Amino acid sequence: MKLGLMPGTPPAEMRELGFHAVQQFYAGNCQIDDKDPTDEAIRATLTPGDIALAAMTLHIDLVNPQGLVQADADRAMRLVSRTAAFKDVIGDAPRPIMVWHPSGYPDSTTDDNAVFKGLVIALRQICTTAEKVGVDVAIEMTRAGSIGSAETFLRLKDHVASPALRVCLDAANIVPDRTPLIRCVRMLADDIVLAHGKDSHFNPDGSVAGYGPTGSGKLDYATYIGALKDFCDIPYFILEYYQDRAAILRARDIVLQYL
Repeated sequence: MKLGLMPGTPPAEMRELGFHAVQQFYAGNCQIDDKDPTDEAIRATLTPGDIALAAMTLHIDLVNPQGLVQADADRAMRLVSRTAAFKDVIGDAPRPIMVWHPSGYPDSTTDDNAVFKGLVIALRQICTTAEKVGVDVAIEMTRAGSIGSAETFLRLKDHVASPALRVCLDAANIVPDRTPLIRCVRMLADDIVLAHGKDSHFNPDGSVAGYGPTGSGKLDYATYIGALKDFCDIPYFILEYYQDRAAILRARDIVLQYL
């Protein structure tokens, strides 16, 4: 398991600091492909420096309070096909990864059954495309989104029934107010293809007060990294939520002591 970063740090400097990959983003919360970075721009973030593309990321809903948003699913399918073209720069990953991050859970006049059925329909379509082009579609579970726990992912997995449906695990998104951390990693171990590192802290009532870089909150990194090592085989651990070089280095050193 090697370390990577989100965009922003020059590739040559990333290598000097001990990072091997970068996770990139398509335009989020829209249905317009023209807003996405070009292939050339994505590849430019990898050189010079021999940096791998850990994943492409799409923030989009796929569902609204009444169920499927077909235009969102159509866009996701187009971007899965586009992600396949980066298979020559994915480093240690066996297949290109497109991370799907749910933008949020519909919170007004919501038909919860319709939301779940819409997710199943959308992800069946997306994963059918992914299987054809050799891409993993990794869901980033988040407490604020439509897939907020390991249990919800596994229920969805049963309905979608595709080997292309995988997990991007960010423990700060789902613990401690969801499945206990070690159990979560153990339950999802065969599906995790990428992991994120950030931190979280909480209000007295248990709600999230905010997120920040590794080391700024309450996440038990010894347990998190230990569980990933014990139960998973993932190529890259991507740090995020840092604001400056000092935060990057602190996060790096915290993770490295447990790798």
